[in-house]
Amino acid sequence: MAWSFSAVFTVAMVFAMLLTAGKFPEQITRPMVRFWGRTMLKISGVKLELEGDCSALSRRAPRVFTFNHASTLDLFIVTALYTPGGTAVVKREILYIPFMGWSAYLAGLVLLDRRNRERAIASLEKAGQRIRDEDLSVFISPEGTRTSSRAPSKFKMGAFRMAEVSGADIVPMVIDGAAEVWSRDKIYCKGGTVKVRLLEPIPHADLVQRGARAVAEDLRSRYARDLGVEVPAAKPRDLETEAA
Repeated sequence: MAWSFSAVFTVAMVFAMLLTAGKFPEQITRPMVRFWGRTMLKISGVKLELEGDCSALSRRAPRVFTFNHASTLDLFIVTALYTPGGTAVVKREILYIPFMGWSAYLAGLVLLDRRNRERAIASLEKAGQRIRDEDLSVFISPEGTRTSSRAPSKFKMGAFRMAEVSGADIVPMVIDGAAEVWSRDKIYCKGGTVKVRLLEPIPHADLVQRGARAVAEDLRSRYARDLGVEVPAAKPRDLETEAA
């Protein structure tokens, strides 16, 4: 049911954005994206429990929301929680997919170009400028891809670079239980409760003072502690080689 709904609604959403040329993100695009995420969760039998200070989810400001990524459910959860001015990070290659690529562009998603180091750095600079100039709240997984366990894998530096350039605070969002409800090796969701905790934000001033690498290592450890797992301290590679 969930995927059937998604197929039909995605087509309708694409046409809505094409017809309006993406000119009404707060009135059309983001409400439709939130509706899609919340409906997918409901059909899948998943209930969200929010914990911590969730005020950042209801007001617009330049921010970088980070989340741990261990399940397909994360896509539905992030879109269901879209903030005013909320958007997500996707690979630039999506632009070459008919309809989906056009809608991604019109929806104002943040595009990262990973074809080489120079392009990656340039796209992160551009993303940071958009966050600052448009008061965007960007959702991104520092891990870059789904993990196969509760322990967060090594963080890439893209999220921290965007925060540096934009002057935005980092808001860590812990998704607890998604992998248990829908594991990576399953094609279906068994339903259940997933907890979403918002941790204490990392001020931009702290990021500048301590440096992106140190903040990335510390944040990964915070995720591990919150999820009740042990993980060795991350050693992110050079900022330029792992910019995206």
